[in-house]
Amino acid sequence: MTSGRHDAATRQLNYEPGDVEQLRRSVRTFGFGCLPGAIAPTVLQKLQIEARERYSLAVFADQSAELSYRANLVSLGPEAAGLLSGMEARELMYSVFRREVELSAGVSCLTYYREGDYLGPHLDQPAEQCVVTALVYLSATAAASPSSGTGLVLRVYGEEAPAGREPILTIPTLAGAIVVGRGSKVWHERPVLQPGEQVMAITGCYALA
Repeated sequence: MTSGRHDAATRQLNYEPGDVEQLRRSVRTFGFGCLPGAIAPTVLQKLQIEARERYSLAVFADQSAELSYRANLVSLGPEAAGLLSGMEARELMYSVFRREVELSAGVSCLTYYREGDYLGPHLDQPAEQCVVTALVYLSATAAASPSSGTGLVLRVYGEEAPAGREPILTIPTLAGAIVVGRGSKVWHERPVLQPGEQVMAITGCYALA
């Protein structure tokens, strides 16, 4: 589990030491890795409630000069910001990346994807504020009739721009999972969500402390 300094009843993140080692290997090999089910159920519920309440404040955004995307975005609420800036999250980042980091709250956000939404291949910017990227999946709704073209995945391509290449890693989008990676150095994308698919996620960027 996480550090013994955290009481089991109040722990925000749940994982075993072996999970962290596996995550570290994945990040070392592919640039990204995933901890499924890492968010404690009571914490996940609070984050979901907050995200639903903040949806009315979200702004629809699509297509920019630097990045092709379509989604609804809003700044972090106190629950999400508290999780990402808290000791447990920072301990996890240090365990994986061996660097002390701090949350770049100004470039972190809640993201809502619906049918037709997507996030094209990109590197997270500004790079100095996104040395480490963390994605916390709050909910993931599958299509009633799933297709092979699902948007409920994160595709990872490595340090070279995709240019038509196949991803080197595909990470399923699962509620309660944390994905971490070198987002400013490793290309990644979310493909177009299909009819019936929805995702709520926290995107956190970290700078070196």
